[in-house]
Amino acid sequence: MEWLAFTAPVLGLIVGIGAGWCTRSGIDRRDESVALNALIMDLHLKRSLAAIQPQTVEGSDGEARLRPTVLDARDRILETLTHLRSGSANTGVLMRMAAACTVYLRSASREPERYQFALMELRETLDDGVRLLSDGRRRVRGLPPGERSTAKPGQRPSRRPVRRR
Repeated sequence: MEWLAFTAPVLGLIVGIGAGWCTRSGIDRRDESVALNALIMDLHLKRSLAAIQPQTVEGSDGEARLRPTVLDARDRILETLTHLRSGSANTGVLMRMAAACTVYLRSASREPERYQFALMELRETLDDGVRLLSDGRRRVRGLPPGERSTAKPGQRPSRRPVRRR
């Protein structure tokens, strides 16, 4: 009977620590999923990241207009890194996405007439990253960068531009 007096509190302590650890782990996973969903939605809403047929553009200010969008995307990616659990498998994916933004900024500033080609390379890396972040996870939805639909829920998207008043 003496062993029961010692074993019961030790088992209670072990069960309590395990329950606390599981709860904390679940909260951390949920917070990471929320941050990843917010990032993916932000990239999805950036229309300038939409897929295009790249071409050389002489004398255009397109690269200068796109620079703030890419800087914002990189900042959001780096901010999302702070919400990841330590040792998360998603850290490498986000680092590659941030590096792709930096590569775009460098190559587009060197050759502004070829910024569209650099943009499509960036988009491809971001799209691959979004696929990896959402792959096999029920809580993280994969939405392609820059392809926000103008359709209302339940309707098919129109090919015509939406007129704003």
